[in-house]
Amino acid sequence: MDSDTVDLQLLLANLNTSEVIDIMDELYCGGQPDVEDGTMSTFCENNENEDRSDSLLLSGQIDTFLSKVSRGTVKDLLDFANQVSNTTKQMRRAQEQESGIILKETITVKGGRYRIHSDVLLFPWKLTYRNIDSGFVPQGAFGKVHLAQDRETRTRMACKLIPVEQFKPADIEIQAHFQHENIAELFGAVLWDETIHLFMEAGEGGSVMEKLETCGPMREFEIIWVTKHVLKGLEFLHSKGVIHHDIKPSNIVIMSTKAALVDFGLSVQLNEDMYYPKDLRGTEIYMSPEVILCRGHSTKTDIYSMGATLIHMQTGSPPWVKRYPRSAYPSYLYIIHKQAPPLEDIAEDCSPTMRDLIKASLERNPNQRSSATELLKHEALHPPPEDQPRCQSLDTALFERKRLLRKDLELPENIIDSSLFMSEESDVLKRQRSLSLDLGALAGYFNIVRGPPEVENEDL
Repeated sequence: MDSDTVDLQLLLANLNTSEVIDIMDELYCGGQPDVEDGTMSTFCENNENEDRSDSLLLSGQIDTFLSKVSRGTVKDLLDFANQVSNTTKQMRRAQEQESGIILKETITVKGGRYRIHSDVLLFPWKLTYRNIDSGFVPQGAFGKVHLAQDRETRTRMACKLIPVEQFKPADIEIQAHFQHENIAELFGAVLWDETIHLFMEAGEGGSVMEKLETCGPMREFEIIWVTKHVLKGLEFLHSKGVIHHDIKPSNIVIMSTKAALVDFGLSVQLNEDMYYPKDLRGTEIYMSPEVILCRGHSTKTDIYSMGATLIHMQTGSPPWVKRYPRSAYPSYLYIIHKQAPPLEDIAEDCSPTMRDLIKASLERNPNQRSSATELLKHEALHPPPEDQPRCQSLDTALFERKRLLRKDLELPENIIDSSLFMSEESDVLKRQRSLSLDLGALAGYFNIVRGPPEVENEDL
């Protein structure tokens, strides 16, 4: 037996298979040999097992966004969102304090902390024009919304609470990247107690859906005011190749001087003219026929959803449901596919120009459907003064409320004009009923809503 054979037998007798596998994993991570430019090695490092990631984090060897709250850029915020979605539950629970990224300068971050119920107050969004329980909290499909206030700067915000297991970076990507007057501004995100807190511009007058549920159908000049603001937001989004995918009354919020779009969790940004989805996106009652077919659609699908929303605003009910009750038709996809557009659901007292606007929005063929830019020029949105009553300005509405209720109301002189009414159950205001205005919408002018007494008095 020669020396080479003896050496081979000794090697096999003392071979540790696991060590060989570890060596091969290092040399051939992902089935390809490591390369010198670092691309593949970076990939390998990002796919190490969870125990190693946890140990590195706890030992302080990894600089992570999950260790504190800090002021940062949009890129930092998106990196934080990605890190949250990619970390394990065990890793998140190892954190001793809240973490996140704040974009807004008027939100106070001290020593890497932004403590819920201490640095920022959260309390139920009680709508003052609505006779509801004080604990009322608006709730969407993916999270609850509270009113929030920074205790130092008194900045008022909406705070959407999303369980971390349901959170995904797409929930904030579009809203973080694109700023426009008619898109609710995102102020930042904080992870605390296994819940993502998204801070954003507050729609203090509530959503259009809440207005409809409270006061019933809107008058045409109110619809005109809301529609102009929504179309301006859509015009901007579509110019950037973004499809919102969920235009409906609950995703349009009313602020003191404008209306704005919220909830961009289903939004996408196009790389080409058409988007080819793998699943349905949106709320079916407002979906366009082309979305239901799943053969590709464009930004024009938002215009169809806006047309369905117009019907909802003017009648108080979504399209289809009066003719096809939900109790008998659990799904409307087939009905929309076969019968769209729902022109029969347009209100009987709708003006000819508004009817024409709705028809243009609901055109079945997306290639012939008007764009947001074209609809903004439609005559229905620019009625002559003699045909449409002028919406009361905010200051006029407030003085009228003071006169009717005989209550003292401290009112600054520089209140901005707004196309909103106050809603009161007096005979006069029942006849003049218009967009209901949450008193919270006035808080930024003259009276800050305060948190619960037990929270307000606790030590910082």
